[in-house]
This record gives sequence, C-alpha cells and structure tokens, in this order.
Amino acid sequence: MMHTSENNWHAWTYDSGIEFGRRSFNEKFKTTYGKSTLHPKSFKEELIRTAKSTLDHFPGLRPSVLFSGGMDSEVVLRAYLEIGANPQVYIMRYENDYNLYDVSYAVTICSMLNVDYKVIDFNLKRFYENDAEQVSEAAQIDRPRALPYCKFMELVDGLPIIGDGNLSVYRTDNDYSKLGTWIYRDYEHEIGWTKYLLEKNITGIAEWFKWTPELVLSNMELKWFSNLVSDQYEGKLGVNSTKIIGYREVYPDIIDRTKKTGFEEIDQLAAEFEEFLTKKYNGLPFRDHSTRTVSEFIKELSNV
Repeated sequence: MMHTSENNWHAWTYDSGIEFGRRSFNEKFKTTYGKSTLHPKSFKEELIRTAKSTLDHFPGLRPSVLFSGGMDSEVVLRAYLEIGANPQVYIMRYENDYNLYDVSYAVTICSMLNVDYKVIDFNLKRFYENDAEQVSEAAQIDRPRALPYCKFMELVDGLPIIGDGNLSVYRTDNDYSKLGTWIYRDYEHEIGWTKYLLEKNITGIAEWFKWTPELVLSNMELKWFSNLVSDQYEGKLGVNSTKIIGYREVYPDIIDRTKKTGFEEIDQLAAEFEEFLTKKYNGLPFRDHSTRTVSEFIKELSNV
C-alpha cells in the first residue's frame, strides 16, 4: 500500500473499522494515530527530517510542491530547499485571473527564494462542467472548493505534494473572560485528497504536515502554539490569523499575506455545483470530522 504518512502512522476509519477505507452512507468518520517513537526535536529540525523522510520513502521521485502562495506550502517548499532537494514548484492559474492575488504571491516568493517554477493554466468552469462529478465520487468529497486539488495532483510530474495537514485547532467558544477549551479536528474532505490518490493509484502526499508524529508534536511545542491555546491571542478562533507568528519562529522572513481561496469572484460557480452534489447524494454526506481536545491529542501521540 502507498504510504500516506511515515510508516502509515495515522489512518482513518468508518464504522467498518477498516483503515484507509471508503465511506458507505450514514457511517461515522474517525481518525486514529500511533505514538511517536522519537523525542521530537525543534520544529525546523522536524521539517527537515520530514523532507528527507519523504524522499527516502519515494526514491527517484522529485518532490513537486503545489504552491498556492500560502504559508503552509511555502514552509514545505523551504524544507526541501533546506536539504538541497531541488523541488519542482507548480503554480495553478485560474482563468480570468480569478486567483491573481495568490499567483502573484507565489511568484514573488519563488523569486525571493531563487526557485524556478511552472505555471499551469487551470479552467475552473470547465472543470466543474466536465470533471468534478467524477472527482467527487473518487475522492468522496462534496466540498466544491476542495475538488480542484485532486486534479492538480494529476497534472504534475514527480511526487505531487499538498502542504496540508497542519494543526486545525479551535477554541470551543469565544468567551475570553475565562480560559477556553481548545480542540483538534480532522476534516473528512482533507482525507478525501488521500482517498483520491489511492483510488487513482497516484503516488503523492496530500497531508504533508502529518507525515510524522514528531513533526506534529514539534509544531505544538512552538511558543506561538503555547500562547494560542492559553488564550493569549484574544478573539482568534482558529490558527489561520496567527499561524504566521509560529512560522516566523523558524523562518523570520516569511512575508505577510491575506488568506485567499481564488473563489472570491466565482462563489456562484461553487454554489451551483454544491447544489448539484446535494441532489446527487441526497444531501452532503462527506462533511464529518473527528475531534479531540488538544490535551487528548498530545497524549495520544506522545510516548512520554
């Protein structure tokens, strides 16, 4: 079986209990994790070890980073540059400059890092008209904005990599007059990208930041994370608005940017396809998540 992570240390199941399975309707989604076998080093050291480990697991395949212009994919790119891996960088450009903001950032960052890149023109409208239904079935994803990433992985050479799997943690409420409870959440649609790789027999990595338990644990040892889950960033319900603080503990020159999706001007297109999927599936069945508290998650992964 293809490695979805180092030694397949984490997996997903449904009620059948079969790891890396596919959903039948009305089943409950659950993720499982193994324990770390090493003492985590610094986040930067674990980023570098992860980059090396992925190359060891897929020898002969050049890493192909799908670079959105966002911070996660930038950190993945930097990790491969640290080990001299000469990664390929692919930037997807939508028609009518829908994602011009992200493409501009991606090109700027590649220039800053002195990295060559390839731009692939991708027509979203044509994708939803011709390919998205089949992709949805194969990936078991019913979120229209998540579907193009499956196709992206088929359009590149080498080892396609999505810089996903970073910590999705949330405060359970917004009452900052008291200490809050923070939860960690796995979303089913993110697992869907790996399902698509398995279904299409494509060698790739869809959740790079979950490649090793040590990388996950080292991320949670950043000063930024400690401040986040102790409510030092008042009013922040997730990591997106503060994550750059953590990344700058490793790469201080990461530039500010606003998170974009490329769909801002074509929300109607995604909404129409979601309506189509709702009729097709008699609902939106692939939107489950697996949740535990942050403390439970750390205990689950840690060997201490």
